Amino acid sequence: MYQQILATIFQWDADQACEHILGLYDKKGFCIVDYLYFANIVGKQLFSTHHISYPVENFHDALLADYKNVDIQGIYKLYHQAILDADLVLMDGIALQIFYYLAKKKRLPNLNGTDFCPHFLSYTKTKLTDRGMNIILYGTYPHLLQRTQEFLLKQWYNVVYAQDGYTNLDWQNVDLALKWRDKDINILLVARSTPDYPIQEIWTLANKHSIQHHGLIVLNQWGTFDFRVGDQKRAPKLVRTMKLERLRRLIATPKRQIKKTLHSLAILKYIFVYLILKKK
Repeated sequence: MYQQILATIFQWDADQACEHILGLYDKKGFCIVDYLYFANIVGKQLFSTHHISYPVENFHDALLADYKNVDIQGIYKLYHQAILDADLVLMDGIALQIFYYLAKKKRLPNLNGTDFCPHFLSYTKTKLTDRGMNIILYGTYPHLLQRTQEFLLKQWYNVVYAQDGYTNLDWQNVDLALKWRDKDINILLVARSTPDYPIQEIWTLANKHSIQHHGLIVLNQWGTFDFRVGDQKRAPKLVRTMKLERLRRLIATPKRQIKKTLHSLAILKYIFVYLILKKK
């Protein structure tokens, strides 16, 4: 099972990822990008077989109550399905880098959302000067959403619509925002998830038809909005270079980070079970 998940991960650098996304967008008319880190593989049991199933069509809304009414194993199965269905899966975090290297004997770059998303926006804006680029923001708290929108506008990005993550996305307003912009590059940044429920990936899968209809590039962001506006501070560059960012976050916000950290440390168990014992 782990080989199936690892096979989805994009194997090249950030510029090549940008080119791949834009190429798929021109070819298909839409593109869905997910980020994957080892704590989520462990926490959502992506290397396990889930026998409980729920129709993904039931998750057109991105409201937490919809997910809490479903058996957690069914949520994990839908998340597994969403990862496999994504057009691009980017590696995030040192633990997954280590596991991938031991499994595949190949080093891959860490294309985490906090760094890759602004790189993709800048790359696209610079590369495709003959086409307009419009951004839709969906997710996080209302005050952080407003600050994110202001941050992007100051960088001369065209944010055409923004909606917080505690209501279902109003596709009619999206229609109005994108009217006469169908020839542009239209990007939807989604930051709608929780530590326990991967809402944004399942929501994206459930709304795939609408995403295709509106011609969107979707990047599922997790906490990127928070980092962009300074609500969460990034570690200094030296700490990030030394791959100690997770340790710094644990020290700074232990209650928030303890579960993710323990899931990342579970790499030792997974190395033994999946790589040493060769469990498929």
